[in-house]
Amino acid sequence: MSLAMLFICIELKIYVPDGLGDLMDALSDPRAFLSAQEKRLVQMRAMGIEEADILVNRPELGSQQKKDDEKREEWRVEAITAEALRAEKEYIKLRRKQMKELEALRKRHHKDKQHMQKQQCLAVEKLLPRDSGDDSGTAASEDCAVRSLVVNQMHQWSSLLASQRSQEWELLRQQLNQQGALLRTLMLKAQAAQMKQLDAKFERENKEMKTKQAKVSVETAREVSSDKTLRNKAERERRLREKNSNNTKKFIEERKSAALKQSKERERLKKVHEKQLHDLQREIDNGLELYNTAELEYKLCAKLECFV
Repeated sequence: MSLAMLFICIELKIYVPDGLGDLMDALSDPRAFLSAQEKRLVQMRAMGIEEADILVNRPELGSQQKKDDEKREEWRVEAITAEALRAEKEYIKLRRKQMKELEALRKRHHKDKQHMQKQQCLAVEKLLPRDSGDDSGTAASEDCAVRSLVVNQMHQWSSLLASQRSQEWELLRQQLNQQGALLRTLMLKAQAAQMKQLDAKFERENKEMKTKQAKVSVETAREVSSDKTLRNKAERERRLREKNSNNTKKFIEERKSAALKQSKERERLKKVHEKQLHDLQREIDNGLELYNTAELEYKLCAKLECFV
C-alpha cells in the first residue's frame, strides 16, 4: 500500500524598494540580467553612445558634471581686426624692415640732392662776373649766361625731386601691398583657429547630448524593471522595446536639430570671416588710392623748383 503524499506550494512575496529592481533581477537570474545589460550596451553603441558615457549615472559623477557645466563659460567669437593683427610679431618685424628700407631710400635721395646742389653751385660760381674792369657788354653777356644756367638747373632740380618722389610713392605702395598680404595671412590663420574652436565646441555639445541620452536610456530601463504593474518578463521586455523606440526617435530628432543649429552657426561665422577679409582688402585699397591721388595731384601741379 502506497504511502500518502502531500503536495505543498510555497509562494514567497518579497517587497523590493524602489531603485533596487535591477539588483533583485541580477540576484534572481544573473545570466538573464547580464544578457539584457549586454544587449542594451550594444543598442546604445549603435546609437553612437559610448560605454564611458553610460556610466555617468552615478550621483557623484552627475554632481561633478553639473559643476563643470556651471564653470564652463559660453564661447564667444572675438572680432578679428586689422589693428589687432598689427600687434602680431610677424607684422612688427615686417614694419621694422620696411622702415629701414624707406630710411635707406631717403638717405640716398638726400645724398643725391646734396651732390646736385654742390655741382650746380660750382657751375654758377664759374659764370659769376668778376671785378676785372670789363665793359658793360661783357657783364650783360655773363648775366644772360648765368640766368640761362639757373633756369637749366631748376629743370634738373625739379626733375630730380619728381623722380625721387615717384620712387618713394612706388616703395610705399609696394610696402602697403606687403602689409596687406601679411595681414591677410594672419587673419586667415586667426579665422582657422576660431573655426577649430567652434568645431571643438560642437564636439563637446554632441558628447554632452549623447551622455544625456545615455542617462535617459538607463533611467528608462530602470523604470521598466521596477514597474510593479508589469507581471512578467515578457511584458517588461515589450514595454522596454516601446520606450526604447520612442527614445530612439526622440534622440534622432535631437541630433538632427543640433546638427542644423551647428550648421547655421558655422555659416554665420563664415560670413563674419568673409566680411573681415573684405574690410581688410578695402582698407588696403584705400591706402593705395591715397598714394595714387597724391602722386597724380603732384604731377598735375608740377612747377619748376629750386633750392635756396
